[in-house]
Amino acid sequence: MLDDDWRLVGNKASVTQLGFSVLLKYFELEARFPRHAGEAAVRYVAAQVKVDPALFRQYPWSGGTIEYHRAQIRTALDFGSRPGLMRNG
Repeated sequence: MLDDDWRLVGNKASVTQLGFSVLLKYFELEARFPRHAGEAAVRYVAAQVKVDPALFRQYPWSGGTIEYHRAQIRTALDFGSRPGLMRNG
């Protein structure tokens, strides 16, 4: 996690902090959101944010929380606002 990442993640707690962080790092690397996340990636990110990786199972993969997180990430990374870039789900 880099300084700018902490600015986005800092106000979230446990489950949402971990879920958001996994989405953020995946999106930074792949320019899309994951449909699922591998155990090793979750453990790695969980260690960085100091959250029990087992809590990731509680992260809601549908509904308002994940939609809000995805919108925050797109906005923070300025994704979709430049010509030639398409928003991803």
